[in-house]
Amino acid sequence: MTPLKTIILATDEHVALNNRIAELARLSPKPGGIWQDLREELARAHLVLPQLVPAEVVRLGSTFSVRDLDSGDLDSFTLVWPEHADIERSRISVFAPLGTAVLGYAVGDEITWRMPGGPRRFKLENVTPPVAANV
Repeated sequence: MTPLKTIILATDEHVALNNRIAELARLSPKPGGIWQDLREELARAHLVLPQLVPAEVVRLGSTFSVRDLDSGDLDSFTLVWPEHADIERSRISVFAPLGTAVLGYAVGDEITWRMPGGPRRFKLENVTPPVAANV
């Protein structure tokens, strides 16, 4: 899981995600928690004001299409907070492996990420910006 490029995050989302991670780390301080990969991604992010996040960048509330480069499958999801995740409605948590993997990446980016079944390669095909601030 080697970072390929700097990801772009809105300053307000960065603060909110770090706060959520701090709470999870307090509740479950052992290394390797579900929050660890996200924490590492946040540490390398380029922060911008919310209104300056390009429309093609995945952020909380974005709907995105991602192609599995090994199988060719194309799936669409909306990136949400864990309490709003619902795979039947194609809403995935920012703390899920794929959610963490795509956060801050843009259309056309290829991502290699550690998934439960081993490393997977994805390409972001489409991103629709969030329609609501509270997802």
